[in-house]
Formats: sequence, structure tokens, C-alpha cells
Amino acid sequence: MPQYHRSDRVDETRVGDRVVLYQRDRGTGIVLNPSGSWIWDALSEPKSPHDIVSDLLARYDGVAAEQVAGDVEQYLTSLEAQALVRRTE
Repeated sequence: MPQYHRSDRVDETRVGDRVVLYQRDRGTGIVLNPSGSWIWDALSEPKSPHDIVSDLLARYDGVAAEQVAGDVEQYLTSLEAQALVRRTE
């Protein structure tokens, strides 16, 4: 199962409950919403999408597991495409 971890080429800062990321190689920045910031924090250690989904389901009652799994997969793919996270097999 793939594991995701933060790129070592990204700087971060906090503004309230949001994380602002700066990708040094590309010179681009992104502001994460509170949920995205929570996922970023969770990636302080390598995690699988399954681990992240399980943690989110435990945190939020009444959300559909399939919806969370799809959202997490899409979010991680987006972060990977922006070189903010890396995936290892």
C-alpha cells in the first residue's frame, strides 16, 4: 500500500487554523483549508490513504466512508502533482 509523506522541498507556516505551503523548486504557494491542514499535519510521518481515512472517520461522525476515501485520494493526488508530498510504495 502506498505511503505519502511531505516533500523536504516545502516550507510551511501557520495562519490561524490554516497551513500555508511554499514549494521552493517551483516558487509556488498554496493555502490549505482547515481539513487540508489537518491532513498535512497527519503527514508529519508517512501515512497510507487508508490510515488518513480511518483517522478522519474517527474524527467526524456521520460522514460516508466512500466519500471520505475518494476525497482523500483526490487531495493526495493533487498535493503530489504540486510536488508537496511524495508517494512511496
